[in-house]
Amino acid sequence: MCNLLSSKELLSFLIGFAISTLLFINISNNFSIKDIQLNPETKYEYIKMGNGDKEIFEKFNEKYESVLADRLFNDIRVLCWVFTHPSNHKIKVPHVKKTWGHRCNKLLFMSIEEDPTNPDIIAIPVPEGRSHLWNKTRLVMKYVYDNHFNDADWFMRADDDNFIVMENLRYTLAQYHPQTSLYIGHRFAVDYENVREGYMAGGGHIFSKKALKKFVTLVSPNTTLCDNNDGEADDLLVGQCLKKYAIFIDARDSKNQKQIFPVGVEEHLQHRAADFSYWYWTNLWRNVSQGGLECCSDVYIGAHYVSPKEMYLLKYLVYNVHPFGLKKNITESLPQKLSLNEIIKASDTKSFSPNFRLHENVHYVDEDEKYE
Repeated sequence: MCNLLSSKELLSFLIGFAISTLLFINISNNFSIKDIQLNPETKYEYIKMGNGDKEIFEKFNEKYESVLADRLFNDIRVLCWVFTHPSNHKIKVPHVKKTWGHRCNKLLFMSIEEDPTNPDIIAIPVPEGRSHLWNKTRLVMKYVYDNHFNDADWFMRADDDNFIVMENLRYTLAQYHPQTSLYIGHRFAVDYENVREGYMAGGGHIFSKKALKKFVTLVSPNTTLCDNNDGEADDLLVGQCLKKYAIFIDARDSKNQKQIFPVGVEEHLQHRAADFSYWYWTNLWRNVSQGGLECCSDVYIGAHYVSPKEMYLLKYLVYNVHPFGLKKNITESLPQKLSLNEIIKASDTKSFSPNFRLHENVHYVDEDEKYE
């Protein structure tokens, strides 16, 4: 009798195991990275499994209590426009959306061609190629101003190989007022014609609402203030145009550590970036530790040259990994609002770079930008 029961139990186990295996294979064959979706109702992420009309949804475990992040999402509205091109519509754009882009209040992709499968991609009428980046930048900023100016208070220009931690960006922006013309990013100094006041390098720089308005309506159309000849140095030329019409802010935390990395985080962690013969040092606006973990802020905002695979790795490390028993208090309270005088003083701090010259305290600040 005992042997008979054991045989029945064994048979039941084998049948159950076979069914479970078949279900697992079916689910595995129908799951891929492209199936990660955002639920617009709850703002949680789901994995979509199954095929046909039958769908099974498994909710990700929540890792963080998000009341403050949700409050900042509503209070500090950021529109992100991401530069891309047709060859990246399928291989980069979807991964930006699934990793960090959906955390923007408004997300737009700027290309030279429309994509019928993705209405978020806006076609800008410029030829392909880096030599037309400047005209593309000017037209994009005008498009955003004309069509989305009231959708946000801050406007970030990114590339399709940036990875941005939007919660940390909003935390940093909480110090400032968008009605003042502010231009924020990783600040470089450069010995190039009359751009020695500096500029914000590459993808991942931010304009306040007032700075965007001044650029589009005042500076960009005026050829005496802004070079309208096409070219590839779009970030440098933005700095040239705004040098007296926006306050330049180097993105740093309270410990003076960098928050935005235009050459990739690994460049700063390695000793290569500590080599004073490296080009980075010639153009760096302010000194920063290099070649170790002290190089980089814990309130990381963003980095450049991030592959799609690395985006998912960064997303996992930032939003999922938590060392048990450790707790950081750095972002549990918001920073104090800085006064206009404090912002200007920090912006006019003398650079360590030999290629830099001060604004000489010339800032055209309109009356409606001023505050205590």
